[in-house]
Amino acid sequence: MAVLCVLPARIASQRVPEKPLQMLAGRPLIEWSWRAASSVPGVDAVCVATDDARIADRVRSFGGVVVMTSPDHPSGTDRVAEVARSAQGRAFDVVVNFQADEPFLPPAHVAAAIEPVIQERAEIATLATPFTSAEEWNSDAEVKVARAEDGRALYFSRAGIPWAESGSPDFEGRSTSPWLRHLGLYVYSRAALEAWVRLPQSRLERLERLEQLRPLEAGWRIQVAVVGPCPGAIEEPEDLEWAEARLRTLQSD
Repeated sequence: MAVLCVLPARIASQRVPEKPLQMLAGRPLIEWSWRAASSVPGVDAVCVATDDARIADRVRSFGGVVVMTSPDHPSGTDRVAEVARSAQGRAFDVVVNFQADEPFLPPAHVAAAIEPVIQERAEIATLATPFTSAEEWNSDAEVKVARAEDGRALYFSRAGIPWAESGSPDFEGRSTSPWLRHLGLYVYSRAALEAWVRLPQSRLERLERLEQLRPLEAGWRIQVAVVGPCPGAIEEPEDLEWAEARLRTLQSD
């Protein structure tokens, strides 16, 4: 099966102004994320989907492929779906939605989400990693996922799930921790992606502001692969400082 990786990128951001164009260690954030996506094993093509000419120009300047999309999309998934429906996108069987603010997502982690879709054991897959601190756990910017024993997602929330009777989750020494941080990457079969964007917005999706609740509320299965530690996405202005330091360290290694 042919695999297309799409990075949806918009210029507007609630917390970090013009986030994809923020310079980190000499390169824009979108380039670092594109480089990470391009190194994923099993991916046949990578492109950036945007409606902004400044992002498009910057991506082309470092040799990336751009697909211009509608400015009216309510979510990144809708933007990715437009690419999948395009002439170039129709050549691919599996589509990866790789967030444009995730430059530190390890290639092997992404491959772990692609594998069940390629093997046709799931039509939608995503990633999670165990929480390691109370600070992460208590942040409503960090999305939590409760996962069944067979790997399917039970619920996603900004609140702390599952509830711990002791009052605080145990973040130490649990390789099979039930307290999981959702990583914002999705892999879909073409049919699943096209069906997802045809669903009406759901009640829980509106309440939590989490679009993955739309297919979950409709009764669909989302497979969750649990992977090792991973730095978070660039969500807040203060994240730019640690991301800059980490990228400079990686460059010097």
